[in-house]
Amino acid sequence: MAATTSPADAPLVWGAGVGCRVLATLWLGQLVLLSPFAYGTDLAGLTAMEWLLRLWTLSVALWIFARLGAWRVTADRDGVAVPRLFTVERLPWDEVGKVVARRDGCVHVGSRITGPFLPAPLARLLRRPDGARAMADHLTIMARNPELRPTERAGARPRVRPYAVRAPLPLAVLAAAHLLAG
Repeated sequence: MAATTSPADAPLVWGAGVGCRVLATLWLGQLVLLSPFAYGTDLAGLTAMEWLLRLWTLSVALWIFARLGAWRVTADRDGVAVPRLFTVERLPWDEVGKVVARRDGCVHVGSRITGPFLPAPLARLLRRPDGARAMADHLTIMARNPELRPTERAGARPRVRPYAVRAPLPLAVLAAAHLLAG
C-alpha cells in the first residue's frame, strides 16, 4: 500500500460519519427517555449517594454520546491529534508506531483508542469498506515513511476538540426535556 500512497499537502482528517452521528442521536434520545434524573422525581429528596450515582451515570452517558458522534483524528506533519475527554493529545510520529484496527471498529493510535468505525464483521456483512482498517493502515504507513506524511500543520485552530466541548448540547436537550415534562 505504501507504493500507492502519495504524500498529502493538507492535514488528513478522519471523523465520525453519518452512522456514528445517527447512533449518537439515538443515544441522546434514549438518554432523554431513560434519564438518570427520572421525570417526576423529587430531586430535593435525593441522598448524596443517589446524586453521585445519577451524576456518574449522566457523565458516562455524555461521554458515550461524544465518543459516538464527535470524534475526529487529524494527522499533520508533526504527528496525530487524538481527542480525550478534556484535552487533545498530540502524538508525535515517533510515538505513533503501528496503528491497529480492532474488530469492534475502534482504532489504537499509539497508546490511545479512537473511533468508532463500523465494526469489521458488520462492514463485511453490509459490504461496506472497513474504515478502521483503512485509517490504521494509512497512519501506520505514514508513521513508517516520513516522506508520505502531510507537509502542512493542522493550523492554529484545532481540527480536533476534546469530547467535553460537546457536552452543552446534550445537557441542553436534557434540561429542556425536564422543563417541558415538569
